[in-house]
Amino acid sequence: MTETLRDAERVQVKLFAEGEAPKPLDLIPVFHRWIQDDVVKDELLVDVADYSHVPQGPGVLLVGHGADWYYDQGEGRPGLLFSRKRAFEGDLRARLRDAFRQALEAAKRLQDDPTTGLRFGTSELLVRVPDRLHAPNTDAAFTALAPLVAEVAGELFGGEVKVERADSGRGGPLAARVHVPPGVELDALPTPVEA
Repeated sequence: MTETLRDAERVQVKLFAEGEAPKPLDLIPVFHRWIQDDVVKDELLVDVADYSHVPQGPGVLLVGHGADWYYDQGEGRPGLLFSRKRAFEGDLRARLRDAFRQALEAAKRLQDDPTTGLRFGTSELLVRVPDRLHAPNTDAAFTALAPLVAEVAGELFGGEVKVERADSGRGGPLAARVHVPPGVELDALPTPVEA
């Protein structure tokens, strides 16, 4: 891993919804309950923002001090996107573990909430490192990132994990698409490894 990539602070992990997904506005009261009930114990949750008017955009955003959760509509594929923006110690490997843990825990929480009707798949995940200073979207940076993503995903999902470069568009962040062996259900996953 290159020294600059090791210092990348911002990390995102997205799980894609399966089946009929709710409208973004349906998640606003759910995210408000998360704030009121303090469901994310290691994060100060601040507000909920509605971006559902943006085509294939961020949908609904749950704003936290060090991280955000989106009911994201990117790529025309709804899903839960966890985004670490600051306030986490450790190198990129630790940040990836944290991002996977946070995304999986939030997806389980949404899936278990009977008001959402959400189901999440685990066969494909999206990992992005939107930190142009430390993680430029270059071949060299992806070559350094891919084994870390495979290692962390392998710890969680077992089996052979395939990591390929994701097209994040012109000027987009360094991104990887993670393919997990079939048959892994979100509810069956253990609590992810602590960072």
